[in-house]
Amino acid sequence: MTDRSGNPPLYPEPSKGFSGQYGTDFGGANTTQGNAYPPQTGAYPSQGGAYPAQSGYGFSQQTTTAVVMTQPNTRQVVAMPRPPDYMVASIFACLCCFWPTGLCAIYYAAQASRLAAEGDMAAATSMSNNARNLMISSIVIGVIWIALVIVLQVVVYSNTYDRYGY
Repeated sequence: MTDRSGNPPLYPEPSKGFSGQYGTDFGGANTTQGNAYPPQTGAYPSQGGAYPAQSGYGFSQQTTTAVVMTQPNTRQVVAMPRPPDYMVASIFACLCCFWPTGLCAIYYAAQASRLAAEGDMAAATSMSNNARNLMISSIVIGVIWIALVIVLQVVVYSNTYDRYGY
């Protein structure tokens, strides 16, 4: 509690010590004398008396208020990652599997790469998906074609061997 001048109350007298809530006396070496700091020990010189009273710094309660500001009409920028172009796989599918769909896959892969470089990620993703689908279909058709040729070669070779005895 402060008095009329705004100063805090004085410390208890050194002879009286401090009487706690339960009547315990904490007086003695740690008791301040006459509203001053306790005696200093060590390398630091002894300090003077208590701090002078400052006006306006009594027991006041400080409150903080958080201010949240929102901005209307904010726009969010969604950065889409660069889609894969499947160029290497399309070239492999064209050379090793089924070349007609492989050529189309190479075309769509080149378009996906060009559109991604221009920054049109939605169209690049669409072209990338087309290249992937054509590359997969080229590989599937090529594997089926190669398996069919092998089976026909074995069947034809075995019939020829039986007929002519080779």
